[in-house]
Amino acid sequence: MKTLISYDPRIQQTLFILFLTTILAIAVTQKDFLYISIFVEFFLIAFVQYSLNIIKFLSKEYPKTDSRKVYIFVSTYIVITFLLFIVFNLIKIEVDFSFFEWIPISWIILSPVLMIQSLVISFYDKEDNKTIDHA
Repeated sequence: MKTLISYDPRIQQTLFILFLTTILAIAVTQKDFLYISIFVEFFLIAFVQYSLNIIKFLSKEYPKTDSRKVYIFVSTYIVITFLLFIVFNLIKIEVDFSFFEWIPISWIILSPVLMIQSLVISFYDKEDNKTIDHA
C-alpha cells in the first residue's frame, strides 16, 4: 500500500492528462467511442483519487489539513448522493422535490474542483514527505 501511495502524484497526474487528452480528442475528432472513454476515465479518476485520499486521511503519516478535510467531506457527499441516486433509480423510487434536482448539478460543479484539489493535495504530500525524509 505504501508503494501505491508513494506513486500517488504520478498516478493522478497521468490520469488527469489522459482525461484532458481525451477531451481534446473529442473536440478535434468527434468520435463516438471517445465519449464512452471519457466517461470511464472520469469515474476511474474519481475512484483513484477518493480511495487514495481516504487511505491518507485514515493514515497517521499524513496530516489532516483543512484542505484534506474539505476534500473528504465534499467528495463523500458526492459519493453518497451518487450511490443513493443509483439505488433510487434501481428500485424505482421517484422523488419530486426540486432540491434533489440540484444534487446532480452540484456534482457537475464540484467534480472538477475536487479533481484539481486532490492533485494539489497529492503534490503537497509529496513535498512534505521530501522534507520529512531529509530532516
